[in-house]
Amino acid sequence: MSLDSLHPAVTAIPIGIAFGVILERTGLGDPRVIAGQLTGRDFTVVRVMFGAIVTAMLGVVWASTAGVVDAAAIALPPTDVPAQALGAVIFGGGFALAALCPGTACVAAASGRRDGLAAVGGLFAGTALTPVAWPVVRGVVADAPREGATLARDLGVPLGVVVVLLTIAAVLAMVAGRLMERRSLAHSAWRPTTPESVALALAAAFALADSRGLVTGTQADAIAQEIVAEADHVDALDLAQWIRDGTPGLRVLDLREHLDTSTYLIPGAQPIALEDLDSLRVAHGDRLVLYSDGGAHAAQAWVLLRVRGIRDALVLKDGMAAWEDEVLSPMHPAVPDDTARARFAKARELALWFGGFPRLVPVDAPPGGTRPRRRRTC
Repeated sequence: MSLDSLHPAVTAIPIGIAFGVILERTGLGDPRVIAGQLTGRDFTVVRVMFGAIVTAMLGVVWASTAGVVDAAAIALPPTDVPAQALGAVIFGGGFALAALCPGTACVAAASGRRDGLAAVGGLFAGTALTPVAWPVVRGVVADAPREGATLARDLGVPLGVVVVLLTIAAVLAMVAGRLMERRSLAHSAWRPTTPESVALALAAAFALADSRGLVTGTQADAIAQEIVAEADHVDALDLAQWIRDGTPGLRVLDLREHLDTSTYLIPGAQPIALEDLDSLRVAHGDRLVLYSDGGAHAAQAWVLLRVRGIRDALVLKDGMAAWEDEVLSPMHPAVPDDTARARFAKARELALWFGGFPRLVPVDAPPGGTRPRRRRTC
């Protein structure tokens, strides 16, 4: 049996599966990565797609030069500039709205992401509505297409010149992307709160409570012992599990400052200012979980609640940074043992449930090795 007699699905399906796996492994099934590209903060899309285009182009040219592939036998789609321009506008609008293209939407949906499923639903809805819109756009899309059109022919230059120019453009785009990413990280990257700063925050909270006559020496000793034993903390994965399970009485409090409608909150969290804790009503059976960006404000809030006699209160360990790293973007362990594998399996399941994206490789870190984190407040 010759290759020519094989059904196209024999090769198309494995290639499609491999393409989807590559998109998923490079993070392009995560709308946050694509949104970062659209806002100029993350150039993963350019690196992956432009790199794939140039690699395929060079492979075809070199294989053709070596006589391995007949470039003239490769099918070229017709060129219809008005129709393709209209399609680009519609495609670009949907791409910006969903932060997913058809390929990455399918990858996201296959990964269990609800936004990916919604985007795929939109694809089917748009396809179903196309016949309705056809009378309006027929005049544009029915233009005479040009068969076999290429950049080299349209520009009147040798194919080698176009190949060199596109390769240079790809390299420049990737370098420019790296520079823009580093510039963005320089404005947004921050280091997690150090133990010393948390200790200062606790000291400030003790001083505040003492100035109000709310804390005694015995209470201070008991609180200090809880802190040393880390009985005041909760792990990000445990909190995520509680939220998913709908734990009765769970109340998550966001202590970050200057929050606005665009700030991401842990699902179900209630923003509250530190000075408003005095008036916070806590019912019997409530379990409070406090978090801030790095932990300082949450630690202060925990002390103030403890001196009020509220014992069922916990601080999210490492704050919002831990939620982003361990729940939204968990990393596959570099040297997985049984414990690490089990933790990553749990983290992956929770990440998909919360709309996150587990990663198998680390994201690019800024100079100094610290992973970038979004910081909007103190």
